[in-house]
Amino acid sequence: MKRIRSFSLAILLCHCACAADLDAELGGDTVEQPAEGRVGPNASNEAREGGGQLTTIDATDEEAWVYFDLETGAQVEVDDPMTDLGWDLGFRRFHVATNGGVSGNAGCEVALVEQPFDAVSTIPTEGYVVDQEDGEDDNEDPDYAFGQWYDYDFMTHVLTPKPQTYVVVSGAGNVFKLAFEHYYDEAGTSGYPRFAWAPLE
Repeated sequence: MKRIRSFSLAILLCHCACAADLDAELGGDTVEQPAEGRVGPNASNEAREGGGQLTTIDATDEEAWVYFDLETGAQVEVDDPMTDLGWDLGFRRFHVATNGGVSGNAGCEVALVEQPFDAVSTIPTEGYVVDQEDGEDDNEDPDYAFGQWYDYDFMTHVLTPKPQTYVVVSGAGNVFKLAFEHYYDEAGTSGYPRFAWAPLE
């Protein structure tokens, strides 16, 4: 009996260890209070008036992606986005990828909510999508879950975020609301998406 108990305990410990390892790979199931200021070479946070965070990403590089983890509220280094489960959002210029579908394997999902950021307090039960292969459009980019989060004026060449909110389910299963606010820095340089975000209970 003692040997059976020891064997069962070993299985339980192994299961817990494996779950902890997977949890770590997914960025952890605990949502941390984001640090303010620099949270990576290309990311910075500030507290948002009214609650939540404002995060600015330097996504000006035409080739390199900047990856962000919502659980820690910080930029993360990613070698292979398809196998790395520790990132939730990826940024490159105006492109916004999620770690789900064709962009990654963590299972992130996004739902569009036609409400202002501060009005969103409940979690949608449907309408979630993941990044998908390129459909019938004028470009060869994947059809990202965030879709057309912006309006683009072909006369002025100015990109303006749409007044809408997204609900994001992270790879670790936590839920956040997110709304884009700007795409330009104070000098007017493009490639600096800024978004408000906060966890949803």
